[in-house]
Amino acid sequence: MRLFRSVWGQFVIIGLGLFVLDRTFFPEPKPVIGPPNAERVALQADALSQLQGAELNESQRVAIKEREIRDELLFIEALGRGFIQQDQVVQRRLIRNMRFMDPERDVDDQTLLTEAFELRLHLADEVIRRRTVQVMETLIVASRGNPTITEQDLQVGYEAQRDNFRVPVRYSFRHVFLRDDASDEKRSKLLARLGDDASPEQAREVGDVFLAGYQFQERSLPEISRQFGDEFAYGFASQAESLGEWVGPIRSIFGSHWVWVDDIAESRVKSFAEVAQDLRRDIRRDLDDQAIQDWVDSTLQQYEVRL
Repeated sequence: MRLFRSVWGQFVIIGLGLFVLDRTFFPEPKPVIGPPNAERVALQADALSQLQGAELNESQRVAIKEREIRDELLFIEALGRGFIQQDQVVQRRLIRNMRFMDPERDVDDQTLLTEAFELRLHLADEVIRRRTVQVMETLIVASRGNPTITEQDLQVGYEAQRDNFRVPVRYSFRHVFLRDDASDEKRSKLLARLGDDASPEQAREVGDVFLAGYQFQERSLPEISRQFGDEFAYGFASQAESLGEWVGPIRSIFGSHWVWVDDIAESRVKSFAEVAQDLRRDIRRDLDDQAIQDWVDSTLQQYEVRL
């Protein structure tokens, strides 16, 4: 009770009260992160716009900025933990950069590394930034532990993605080729052989050279289109319905083709056994991404984020 009656006691109590009130109603300001680098955002926006062939909408632009904030957070947190100073890959790059700037200078690696950190070169190097972000992501995932992926998880993923595992119709075929400038005599000789039910090897003897080859195994129509062009793929799909007989001519960007179809494998859905390993890898990747995002969301609560 004497403490409350004395002037010093009352002074201490008032001081403690003011301290508590100050911390409660006037907390320390959070460190600021952002806004993201405008040039980096613009470069990514331009690249994505070109890829999709259209201007980005506002949500896409915000997503790019949020991704930049995410990477900046991972980089800052890695810096605070001293990961860059311990990373030998980063050290070698900084030393190389220092020697590149002054190749005639005769100093040891440790001196160059110390000077590089003093010049803060690691903050402006895009390769070091990407490397550091990746290291931080790896450590976050490792700290989560090894997730358990059950057979049921795989089965659920398989049923949800069955359409993604569909294999298109695939064709195995051989062909004989004539350029557009082939002589009438050469064309007549080829047609005569085809009319006599010549084998692909016999017909090829009077055809022109085709650099991509003459035999193609299990090719889908998109793959055939990439090899021969859209015009050929459309003609092929409409004519190549029977096995063991000649169809054509089918036009392509190269000339005219006569095609002998060896096999047509119908479209099917891959079995669970065929895709189980890929499913496990995809689920693990999704879990890793979620662990990183959860860590980012939690850590960002300690910052004032400016987009």
